[in-house]
Amino acid sequence: MNRLTDMFEQFSLLEITLIMRRTALIGIGMVGAALVITGFLGHLLIGAGGLIGYGLGLANIRLVTVAVAKAGASGKPKLSRVIASNTMLRLTITTAIVLVLAFTLRDLGLGALGGVAVFYGVFLANVTRALLTQELTA
Repeated sequence: MNRLTDMFEQFSLLEITLIMRRTALIGIGMVGAALVITGFLGHLLIGAGGLIGYGLGLANIRLVTVAVAKAGASGKPKLSRVIASNTMLRLTITTAIVLVLAFTLRDLGLGALGGVAVFYGVFLANVTRALLTQELTA
């Protein structure tokens, strides 16, 4: 968790906001396209699940950034342990939601799993882009 905190400390609050905004906007486009495509194919629940999964990923990473910002502002030692446990709890809840969906409504659960995976792929690409941009300007 210290690595995540260190990574976010490299970015200004504006850069983190831009990364999150870019990730959300790309996701809206991708999920919208997935809803249209799966609707035409007759599997609308998969597209709806993608929307749920992307929303879960977005909510989780937003809560992580808020926790990291609070930890950085407080300056108290050993807050990384609290951040790590809170993050693990959120990931466990996210996983449980996706698994419950997968076992109750298979198409919705598979879509949610795909939505979470797409979210973290888009988020990782945006963070990588921001890091490379910093390297080029430094």
